[in-house]
Amino acid sequence: MAIQMTASESGKRKMIFNSPVDAKKAVLLTFIAFLFTGFQAAIYGMLTVPISHHFNIDPSRIVFFDSFGLWGQILAMAFGGVIIAKIKGKNTLLVAGILMIIGSIFSIVAPNIYVYTSMTFLSNMAVGLVLVSCYYMIMGTVTEEGKSEGTLSILNVFFSGGWMISPIICGFLIQYFSWLSVFITVAVLFVVFIIFLLSLNVAELVENWAKEKDKRKENFLSLPLILTAIAFFLFVYVEQIMNYFNQPYMQLNLKFPIELVGTVVTVYAFAQMAGRAFFGKFLLPRVKTHKYIIISGLLFALFIMIFLRLHAIAFVFAVIIGLGLADSCMYPSILGYGLDQIGRVSPAATAFMVTIGSIGIPAGTAGCGLIGEHFSRPTAMYLGPIFLVIIAILIFIVHRISVKRAALVAAAAPVESTQH
Repeated sequence: MAIQMTASESGKRKMIFNSPVDAKKAVLLTFIAFLFTGFQAAIYGMLTVPISHHFNIDPSRIVFFDSFGLWGQILAMAFGGVIIAKIKGKNTLLVAGILMIIGSIFSIVAPNIYVYTSMTFLSNMAVGLVLVSCYYMIMGTVTEEGKSEGTLSILNVFFSGGWMISPIICGFLIQYFSWLSVFITVAVLFVVFIIFLLSLNVAELVENWAKEKDKRKENFLSLPLILTAIAFFLFVYVEQIMNYFNQPYMQLNLKFPIELVGTVVTVYAFAQMAGRAFFGKFLLPRVKTHKYIIISGLLFALFIMIFLRLHAIAFVFAVIIGLGLADSCMYPSILGYGLDQIGRVSPAATAFMVTIGSIGIPAGTAGCGLIGEHFSRPTAMYLGPIFLVIIAILIFIVHRISVKRAALVAAAAPVESTQH
C-alpha cells in the first residue's frame, strides 16, 4: 500500500510572492502593521479606569463590556481567510486600517457605553484582519518547515514594541491631556500606515490556492491541529490576564498610580520584546518547539503565582521581567507549531488557528471581569497557572501523535519504494 507524502513530511512549502524583493516588502509591511496594532492593543487596559469614570460604571463592568467588543476580532478572523483569498493580504490590511480609523474617531464621540462598545467591536475587527493577514503573509515568505516559529517570533517583536511603548505613552496622555487623546493618536498612526501601505507595490499571489481549493478543504483539519488550537485558545485567555486585567489589578488592588502602572507594563512588554528577539533568533531554531512551549508555559505559571503574592514595587519589577521573558515566544510558537502540523501555507488554516485561539480574548476579558466583580481580582488571575498546565499537557499529547505519525510514515516508506 503506497503512502502519499505530504508537504509537511517533505519539509517544503511554496511562497506566495513572485520574488524575494516582494517578500521583503511584505515583511516590512507586516512589521509596521504589527507595531501600530501592538500600540492599539494595549490602550484598553490603560483606559479601563478613565472610561469607567466617564460612563460612571464599575471598572470590572467596563472589562465585561469590552469583552463584547473583542468579539469583533473573532468575526474578522473567522472570515479573514475568505477575504484574503478574494482581495489578497495587503488589501485586507488596507481594509483593517480604514476600520481602525473609523472605530477610533467614533469612540471619542460615543454618547454612551453601548455606542462605545460598538466602536470597540469595529476596532477589534481591524485587529483581527491585521493578525490574519500578517501571519498569512509571513508564513508565505518561509519555505522550510520549522522556520516559522522563529520568523513569527521576530514579527511579534514589533507587536511587543508597539505594546511596550503604548502603556507609558497612554499613561502620560491620560494624565496630562485626556483619554480622548489616546484615540486621536491611534487614528493618526493608522492614517500613516495606510499611506505607507499604498506607497509599496507588493506583488502577492493567490491563484495557486484557488487551483487546490477543494483538496485543501478536505485535508485542512487534523487532531494535532485541533488540539494545538485549543491550547492556543487557553494561552490567549492567559495573555488577557496579563495584557488587560493586570492594569486594574495593580491600580486598584496594589494601589499603584497610573504612571507607575504604565511603567510596569512597559517593562513587561520590553522583556517580552527582548525575549522574542533573542529566543526567536537564537533559541527557537535550535530547540524542539514542543519542549520550548512546555517549559516556558510552566515557568509562566510559576511567575504568575509569585506575582500575585507580591506588594513591594521592587519585587514586582523583578518578577514582571520574568513574566515577560516566559511569555515572549509562547504565542508565535503555539501558532507556528499548529500550522506546521499541515505543512503548508493556507489562508483557511491560518484563519482557523487564529480564530479559535482568539476566542480566548473575549472569553478572557469576560471571565476576568465576571470573576473579578463577584469574587476577587486575584481569583480571576489564578486561572492563568491552571490553564498553562493544561497547555503543557495538550502540547505533549500533540507531540506524541506527531511522533507516532512520523514512525508510521518511516515504516511505510520501504514498502512504497519496493513497489516502484
